[in-house]
Amino acid sequence: MALDDRIREALDRALVDVRAAAQAEVDEVRRSAELSTADLRTSAARLTDCIHAIDEAPTLGAVLTIVAGCARLEAGRAGVILVTNGTLTTYPSRADVPSDQVQLANSAASARRPVIEGDAAAFPITVGGQAVAVLLTAAPATPAVHNAVDLLARHAGRVLEAMTVCKITGLTSAPSPAPEPSAGNAS
Repeated sequence: MALDDRIREALDRALVDVRAAAQAEVDEVRRSAELSTADLRTSAARLTDCIHAIDEAPTLGAVLTIVAGCARLEAGRAGVILVTNGTLTTYPSRADVPSDQVQLANSAASARRPVIEGDAAAFPITVGGQAVAVLLTAAPATPAVHNAVDLLARHAGRVLEAMTVCKITGLTSAPSPAPEPSAGNAS
């Protein structure tokens, strides 16, 4: 076999190997993108369901209970701390806040913005610009989890604000229309 033929044959084998490796990488990226898209759809459906549940909560306490449960789905653990005239108490028990959580909760309440320290995070729930509660969670594992929990805390604050205005003015809130089923509740 001539040298040119051997070179051509070696190049052809190398090209087949490079094409196979490139195709394997493309396939892996495609699988990863499909999984990421599915995860995003599931997360968006779950978040939508949580927003609807907060909207449908009949009482202030129910809003706090629902937001804590929804934050638990996102961050793994969550609880609510009430802020009343600078005093912190746990919700719903009204017990003293554990000492390792006081600084974090106070920081978020006074700054009125999320604070992350170590393995925990605190998201203020505000009404009329004042923190009335703090949603304490595990430190968000990703920016998406951080954004989801922050959105839940902000939305809970707006719902609490609307409930308070309705109570003060004597207005009753109109029943909300039934939400469209999300991908998360599809049967």
